[in-house]
Amino acid sequence: MIIWLASYPKSGNTWLRLFLRAYFLSDKTEFSINQEGDNEFEAKTFPNIDMLEKNKINYFEFEQIVKNWLSIQDYINLNNRVNLLKTHNGNFNINGFPFTNTENTIGGIYIVRDPRDVALSNADHFNISHEEAVSNMNNMQNYEFYDKNLNKGFKISILGTWSSNYNSWKHYQGRHIHLVKYEDMIKKPDNEFYKILEYLSSFIPFKIDRIKIRKAIKDTSFKNLSKMENEKGFKELGGGKKFFRKGIVGDWQNNLDPKLVKNIEENFYKEMKELGYI
Repeated sequence: MIIWLASYPKSGNTWLRLFLRAYFLSDKTEFSINQEGDNEFEAKTFPNIDMLEKNKINYFEFEQIVKNWLSIQDYINLNNRVNLLKTHNGNFNINGFPFTNTENTIGGIYIVRDPRDVALSNADHFNISHEEAVSNMNNMQNYEFYDKNLNKGFKISILGTWSSNYNSWKHYQGRHIHLVKYEDMIKKPDNEFYKILEYLSSFIPFKIDRIKIRKAIKDTSFKNLSKMENEKGFKELGGGKKFFRKGIVGDWQNNLDPKLVKNIEENFYKEMKELGYI
């Protein structure tokens, strides 16, 4: 069964995945941002090229990916254990095809971040203007592309708008989704990561160790992740110069045009109010 690590891009999903890698690494293994862990809590990205090729899906047609969302998950769940999967896909129903169902999913963690900071981070990550980043966040037909090993990219996930992505997971029927705010992960990491582990332990029994939590937080601090990226690069780098760019809260106040701030606040007012961002 699947537990999702879901979010809109650049909201802290990679940080959470790396934290879990660091926390569950064996004592003899050194933490690395590029080398996958040796434990069952290592989260794979869904969908990814290996999954699509193994299931013989024509991934250049996004409709074929949509039609096979559930069949790929069926295949993954053949291992009869809990599978952690990272995704930026909205939990949408496209042309009658649901992204997931309760037969494949037992839970999920959704990480949400102030959309004003998300806009800045996405602009840098995808090497686009602030205006384009905000436009994408307002566009239901907003896709994530995969093109690292191919001459031309293809649509891999449908993000939807920032608000529709958030609401699609928040209102998921039949399973409890644990909501985490990126800002709380920054301000109260010990508390937030403890609650995340507590949630996971309700599905996969393990003992929560606060000493290991503190070590994993130190290993995956922004300073350390940025240092590792500077020294060895990061395989998930997008079109920008760095993946771990700033990671701070409230960067939008100094670097986002007031007109774009107003656009975001007007379009996402309900959700931002609900989350305490405005």
